[in-house]
Amino acid sequence: MYIKQILSFIFIFFAQFVMAQDFSIDKKIKTIDSLIEYRQFEDADKRSTELLQLLDKEYGRKEYLEQRIRLKLLQGKIFDAQFEHSKAFPLFLESMEEAEDNNLYKLACEIKLSISSNQEAARNYSLSFDYLKEAQKIAVNNGFEDLYSSIFLKYATLYRFVSDTMIDLRANQRELLIEKGLSINFDSATYYANKAIIYAKKYNNEADINEGGSLLGIITRDKQEKLQYFKSSIPYLKKVNHYDHVGVMYTNIADIYRELRDYNKALMYSDSSFLYYNKMSLYYKYTIPETRYEIFDVLGNVDSSYHYFKMTAYDAIEYMENEDQTEIKRLEEQYQNDKKEAVIQSKNQWIVFVVSLLVVITIATILLVRSNRKIKSQNKIISKQVEDLVKTLEQKQVLLSELQHRVKNNLQHVISILEIQKESVDFNNIDELIRGNQNRIHSMALLHKKLNVSDNVNDVDLKRYIGELSELVKDSYDNHKKKVQLNINCEMETISIEKALPLGLVIVELVSNSMKHAFKKRSVGIINIEIKKDEVSGKSKLYYADNGNGFDFNRTTSKGLGLEIIKGLIDQLDGTVETNNQQGFELTMYFK
Repeated sequence: MYIKQILSFIFIFFAQFVMAQDFSIDKKIKTIDSLIEYRQFEDADKRSTELLQLLDKEYGRKEYLEQRIRLKLLQGKIFDAQFEHSKAFPLFLESMEEAEDNNLYKLACEIKLSISSNQEAARNYSLSFDYLKEAQKIAVNNGFEDLYSSIFLKYATLYRFVSDTMIDLRANQRELLIEKGLSINFDSATYYANKAIIYAKKYNNEADINEGGSLLGIITRDKQEKLQYFKSSIPYLKKVNHYDHVGVMYTNIADIYRELRDYNKALMYSDSSFLYYNKMSLYYKYTIPETRYEIFDVLGNVDSSYHYFKMTAYDAIEYMENEDQTEIKRLEEQYQNDKKEAVIQSKNQWIVFVVSLLVVITIATILLVRSNRKIKSQNKIISKQVEDLVKTLEQKQVLLSELQHRVKNNLQHVISILEIQKESVDFNNIDELIRGNQNRIHSMALLHKKLNVSDNVNDVDLKRYIGELSELVKDSYDNHKKKVQLNINCEMETISIEKALPLGLVIVELVSNSMKHAFKKRSVGIINIEIKKDEVSGKSKLYYADNGNGFDFNRTTSKGLGLEIIKGLIDQLDGTVETNNQQGFELTMYFK
């Protein structure tokens, strides 16, 4: 009898010890998860590594399996939050496979959501959508309602990003996304964001409540609603040390007040955003001085406006350099991800083969031979796909390197012009100086954008580039008291970047000159721009005309840089010019 009591006591003591140990490990995992939310990534990484090492050292492989998988998931989230998506992806795949093999459905659902976010960040929207649908299926089948807010929020962000970038995607990418149900649809983004907030409030998910509100603030067009959403998100973002988004929210609010012409509040919120300037990443940083220079420009504070305008230009150069490096890194990640997907697919096929082999090995040897042939054929296909991906990556790296070099040189040229003009700046011409240089920077930035969405870094969609550029310059000078009509006819589809940039800058200077001087005594003006091939000479032809006051292009002795820039650019194009100023101003330029 005494022996039974002793054994019972030992059993109860051991059970309590195991329960206490389980509680301690789960508590440590929750602490790591909380550190990630509060963006304490270094501490979270250290603790997760130490806990994994402890589990490997003290326990067998099958003990605390769910906790081990969750720790791998958290390590992947740490990499993802620091934009190291290629390091996060294999951890997600490994943990997902283990969770599915051991029927840990909720954990598998969470991991698929993380993979969806990972692929969205890498701009693989189709793959992101596939993993999201798999996560939703698991959640619905098992009643995981507490995960609904994260699922609906991911649908909302996907619809938002696809709606913003659909026009820049390749035709085959657009067709694939539309076929899967993803298209330009801000209404769907709004619908899913509202559903996400409902479930987030039900289960007290503060992170999803905040992200859903921020997303609605971005999507809605009502300025008062935007202000409400952005202001309400700031306390949570401060609490979790998300300095990038705190600065962006203050800047968004300042920009809205600027549009509402409440300049005191605009400047107040801009001051608040500038407190986070040095804590922000390059992706968001340049927006802070950009908003400030626009506010000071409206207030007539020319010194501050010019100071922040220069700061914006420098930040833009640094951001573009970083953006090109990020694009190269993204292509490398995409290559690695595609390669890993191919390996997983091959592994799954191998498992099917082994199971089939065990069943049929006693029936017929011929089936084994056929199966082996099939595997070899599939491996050849996979090897060919990997080889093609390597070649594609190398081509992309060369193109992006060339693009980075060209854009950096062009923007450095603009900064040089700013330095030259600084010597002659005074209070009478500062507004015009800023506006003119702003248009030159916009022409280069617009060209950079057009090249980024093209497979060929040497080709530019000329009709679209000239159209958007001319409208941008016209709008920057437009006055509600004057009505200026801009007519553009471009018969040339594409042109090389070597010709596109000087040609675009010539048009910037011509349109700027017309808007500033041609229509001073007129309330209605007309500007005609035509680009086509001249059948007689075989050269390209630019025809520019306005019905303004007119001036002698060859005899004008202006102290500004505008006409000097035009003549220098014409020489750069090896062009010849004919002008006429009898009825307004006409310029015809022939270039090769």
